[in-house]
Amino acid sequence: MRLISTFCLMLALVLAGTAHAHIGEKVFLIFEIPDADLGDLDLFDADISDWEDVVGDASLTPEDFFADPTVGDGAQYDPADMDYRVWLGWNNTNNRLYLAAERTDNVYINEYAGGAPASVWQHDSVEFMVDGDHSGGQYNFGNSETMTDEEKALNQNRQAQKWNAIFDSPDGRFLGYPGRADWLNSPPLSDGGGGSVGEGPTTSILEIYVTPYDDIIFADQEGSVATDLEAGHIIGFQIAMPDFDEAPQQYRGYHTLSGQAATFRYAERFVDGQLVGAGDATAVEDRSWARIKASFSE
Repeated sequence: MRLISTFCLMLALVLAGTAHAHIGEKVFLIFEIPDADLGDLDLFDADISDWEDVVGDASLTPEDFFADPTVGDGAQYDPADMDYRVWLGWNNTNNRLYLAAERTDNVYINEYAGGAPASVWQHDSVEFMVDGDHSGGQYNFGNSETMTDEEKALNQNRQAQKWNAIFDSPDGRFLGYPGRADWLNSPPLSDGGGGSVGEGPTTSILEIYVTPYDDIIFADQEGSVATDLEAGHIIGFQIAMPDFDEAPQQYRGYHTLSGQAATFRYAERFVDGQLVGAGDATAVEDRSWARIKASFSE
């Protein structure tokens, strides 16, 4: 076990030292969930215990986030107000990124009526942004007055994508991509579930997967280019945790990984994530990579 821990710790340090960040010097390691372990994750049970078993400790906690002072009250992290944990993973076989979140909120605002998943950002939710080819650039709302309507639609979320995901949805659709590529809004490219219990505070669970794209042509799925997720690849990504205490769209706080404003618009304001493959520990038998990762602290 000590040898495994040393190997994994050395690997993490090497990987973290080989990337150049979008924002800041920190590189977040995103560990592969092997095919054999994916079957142990139920994305529709509103239960985080299987993630704790398969993936181990949370990948991200509030200490990794910054409160955006330009949004709402600019509320800083206060566990009595809003607390959360986030798990991340990826899989080479299906080319997906996985995210799970557990959140407690003293005032849970969710009046989402269904039917418009791109609009769930107006409620207590999670925003997951991905720049699969690490190219940066303005991926949203960069439309010039000289562009035609067709050109504007073509550019929206083209080289990076933003998914909005909500903890409770009356129609069973928990996440949406706010571009015109409707084919990206359903399995096998994206899906997930969630649920919440209690009041004051409310505990909410979200479990989703998404497929990132380097180039989306909304009217041509076959001509669009999905990101090739593989071990060692560096992606840009961003997670936002908005908090509403009074009503939809009335922000109290907005926490992101980079602390930069307008990450919904600029991909270069994301942080870096390096994909770590399960095959990087091939000498270790009968242990998932997630459990090997857990051995870092042993």
